[in-house]
Amino acid sequence: MKKILLLLLLAFSMPSYAVVDKKIDTPETRAILNKVEKAYNKMRTLQAKFAQFNSKMKDDLQTGTIYISRPGQMRLQYEKGSPLEFVATKGYFIYHDKDLEEVNYFELNSTPVEWILRDKLVFDDAGFVVTDVQDVLDEYYITAHKKDAKELGELTLIIDKDTLELKQWDILDIQGIKSTVSLFDIKQNILVDKKIFLFNNPYKD
Repeated sequence: MKKILLLLLLAFSMPSYAVVDKKIDTPETRAILNKVEKAYNKMRTLQAKFAQFNSKMKDDLQTGTIYISRPGQMRLQYEKGSPLEFVATKGYFIYHDKDLEEVNYFELNSTPVEWILRDKLVFDDAGFVVTDVQDVLDEYYITAHKKDAKELGELTLIIDKDTLELKQWDILDIQGIKSTVSLFDIKQNILVDKKIFLFNNPYKD
């Protein structure tokens, strides 16, 4: 399950840039993408509660608080009892498993998680393909995959139509397993203590 969570966090942020598939490239689609892009780029900090689950393990629900400060900083703080810790800071994405006493460092700019932490989100670039944009009731659904690598899975961002806030993301892998992270109690552009993004490796001599 811990590996799935790591892959989920890396995968959900794949489309930092994307080209819109010609089949859905309409003025209506462009209008939605432009609205989402513009609203997201006004967000500099975020704090929200999250619920995280996987369709293969329906009884395993992870909850906690997510903190973001753009550019470049994020922490997923799980509820007490979870051994997991994810921190993006100082150019690295850090995965800490307290049970295994293991810390893994990834260069932030080499991981997909970079997209939500960039100074600016842009949908129109050659790295990824937006394959579907839907206007459903009070939500926008934006689906994308990495160009020439659809086997890595598809990501769907679910955006609240009224607030234009990111409220959920779904990842559907090649085996048909869906991973979901839902956000609630969202607070944007509030003061976030920079100490939240500090990480000291407890296993270093």
